[in-house]
Amino acid sequence: MPGFFEALKNIKPRERPKPQVVIDGHTVEVSLEKFKEVLAHGQENFEFKKGKIVRKPSKRPLRNQMTLRKSKKGYNFLDGNPYWPKSIVQGGYEWQIEQE
Repeated sequence: MPGFFEALKNIKPRERPKPQVVIDGHTVEVSLEKFKEVLAHGQENFEFKKGKIVRKPSKRPLRNQMTLRKSKKGYNFLDGNPYWPKSIVQGGYEWQIEQE
């Protein structure tokens, strides 16, 4: 087995390819941690800002909020508690939906 050990010494380990992501049509090599983050949240949720890959701000959904307002015909409350209506009267209160 002449030359076997010399050949074994000259073997180099195969280099792993660096992780790449595609953001805004650009293919970029990134660190393993950033690659995992992009995979977890999706490539469409990232953008380039000042040469760095940053996450896009998330849009909060609109939430409906109930507010108590005076109306022409509305509720009269027991002991002033708005969750216990006693009767419907002229000039009472009613719950109205208001969006944020």
